[in-house]
Amino acid sequence: MYVVLAKHLKLFSYYAQASNPQKTTKNLLVGAIDFGTTYSGWAFSFKHDYESDPTKAKTKHWQSRSGTLVTEKTPTCALVNPDGKTLKAFGYDAENEYRELLDKGEEEYYFFFKRFKMELYCKMGKDLKRDITIKDESSRPLLAADVFGMSIKFLVDDMLNNGIDGIIKHSEIHLVVTVPAIWSDAAKQFMREAAEKVTM
Repeated sequence: MYVVLAKHLKLFSYYAQASNPQKTTKNLLVGAIDFGTTYSGWAFSFKHDYESDPTKAKTKHWQSRSGTLVTEKTPTCALVNPDGKTLKAFGYDAENEYRELLDKGEEEYYFFFKRFKMELYCKMGKDLKRDITIKDESSRPLLAADVFGMSIKFLVDDMLNNGIDGIIKHSEIHLVVTVPAIWSDAAKQFMREAAEKVTM
């Protein structure tokens, strides 16, 4: 099922397929995470806003370090701390902080992933297992579920911290995460589990 939340944002609602239709009426807000190959972002729409104007949705305006570039999406880049379990930065911030680490010669202690969503696409025809790894820009592996999970968690938390948190309960939010329709069921399930792991 495709849901249009904003003029330029068509989302494949994988969660909607598994949801109980009766529960959706209790949701006061739909939050959408568009986890893209090159760029990612989020949008949300309150139920009363959608009913009066289906194109009304809030999106974040991401800024590059210089502040001269403002976009509705940020690069799909993750900078992971040396522990391999926590996210240092995502998007433009990840690119900028990684550049600083390169300048200081400290990049070898961190993991920098760029356009890593393609790794799942490349492995779709193969046996996609929960313990698969993906390689960062320096060819060092981390569990794909951890990298995807940290990135999705960042986007969800960022959305919540931009006008939602404290207004409504998390149980009143219907979260949608984009997955390409051409992906295999195994790849879709992988994304679903990565999202559920960090949003429950």
